[in-house]
Amino acid sequence: MGGAVETSTPSQKAASQKPANQNPANSDPFDHELRYLLSRGEMRRFLDAIAARTAIEIYDPARPISYTRTTYLDTDDLTYFRTGDGAPARRLRIREYAVATTPKETPVLSGVAFVELKEHDGPARRKVRLAASPAEIARLLAERQAGPSSSMTAGQAELARELALPTMAPRLATWYRRLCLTADARRVRITLDENLTFCQPQPIGDAGSLAAPREREVIAAFPARVLEIKHCGEMPFWLGPALEALQPADSFSKFRMGMTALGHTGQVGQEAVGQAAEGLAPAASTSPMFAVATFVAA
Repeated sequence: MGGAVETSTPSQKAASQKPANQNPANSDPFDHELRYLLSRGEMRRFLDAIAARTAIEIYDPARPISYTRTTYLDTDDLTYFRTGDGAPARRLRIREYAVATTPKETPVLSGVAFVELKEHDGPARRKVRLAASPAEIARLLAERQAGPSSSMTAGQAELARELALPTMAPRLATWYRRLCLTADARRVRITLDENLTFCQPQPIGDAGSLAAPREREVIAAFPARVLEIKHCGEMPFWLGPALEALQPADSFSKFRMGMTALGHTGQVGQEAVGQAAEGLAPAASTSPMFAVATFVAA
């Protein structure tokens, strides 16, 4: 089933303090995670402030505009949606990536896809990630009630057990354009998500398939840009000043926001989610520098 499974758990100390015998393959190098909701002006100022220190990650030089489609799964009684208030938050999701040559070009799926189980409790995070083809993921979903088999690895079996929970099914999809930057020998990772849209779940698509949701599938649009920063050890001296004027939104969750837009209720009670929900809008009908310029101009 699928390809490699990556299980990552962040260290509790900076990377420089990790034991020499610790297996890096099982360790998330990032031990700090920050989240902000930005206006267009704030995004411009932030990108200008960090431009000299960061490098843009371009996965397909011929098609440098990147998008992400995430499908979240949950049970009929919303087991995952209700986690996070006084208990570890859990997310089971499918990540698909899309690309385009220009912002005006219709994005198509790249064929790169993952099934992920993510858990976080305060600063502690854990992720199990299975790389698989779209066909393998579609088959995994179709046969999810079968549960794990003896031929699976530990990571594959853990994902299969989650998928086999009674009434587990796709509930929500998110779609957004993503800009990814790294710095300090990849010890800092910065992502900016723009044009966040909440949608009805869509079938897993093959490479080259149209990726964007159709108008009738869109539930709501979120106006703010979502900035996420992960870094290892102390915050770099150049990053702090760029963040000083920004208001943290550590409890913001795309999943909880989207499920709320669908009309689900629960112990959401998180201030950032509540405030951000007020900004939900109804559904509306080549080079690194090029990618940044078009991202800011969008």
